[in-house]
Formats: sequence, structure tokens, C-alpha cells
Amino acid sequence: QSGNDRWNSTSICKESDCSDYVIGDQRADVWEFTADSAGMFAKVFNNSKLVRVFSGGFTNNEIHLRFKTDSAVAKQVDRQVVLNQIENNVMKGTEIITGENNCTARFSVELARAPKK
Repeated sequence: QSGNDRWNSTSICKESDCSDYVIGDQRADVWEFTADSAGMFAKVFNNSKLVRVFSGGFTNNEIHLRFKTDSAVAKQVDRQVVLNQIENNVMKGTEIITGENNCTARFSVELARAPKK
């Protein structure tokens, strides 16, 4: 496997008690996976702009990723993704977002491999 591994993601909010996330909200992003000796990383792009970088790894046939805002940021967000249905061209799982005042939102995540350019 060479170069960057790009996937088109669709996330749908399934549960939420956070004001920032409404059930039924849909998000479409592009995820780009890279791996090195430090582990696995997923860069998330929206309209070609980098919005966050998850870090994590592969455990028990699942991909576990985490993103936590810097402690200096006003709005603290902790995002954890588990992709537990992994096939060659599709990966599915769940993203749990913990936001302000410990509110939580749960998204279903589906990634489809982007066609090679």
C-alpha cells in the first residue's frame, strides 16, 4: 500500500445531548490515512481544508482513533472513533464526541475508498 489512502466519509448523528450536534445531522468529509512508526493518523478534510487529525492504531481488527482539542482552546472537544467493520473499500463504525459540560453525541461513520486519481 503506497501513498495516501483517501476515503470519503459520511457521518450521521444518531444520539446527542449537545447543543452543537442535532440528531439527523449529516457531515461529509474526506479522510486521509497515513501510518508511520508512531502509529496511525487520519487527516480529516472538509472542502479541501484540514479540519482535524486523529491519531490511533489498529487493535483486534478495529481501528481506534482519537482527537482531543488543545487545553488552550475555549471549546473542549474529545472525539473517539472506532471502525469495527473493515472491508477493502468500505469501513464503518462509530464516532463519539464529548463536548462542553460533558455532553455527548454519537455518530455513525461510513467511509468509502476514494477512487485513485
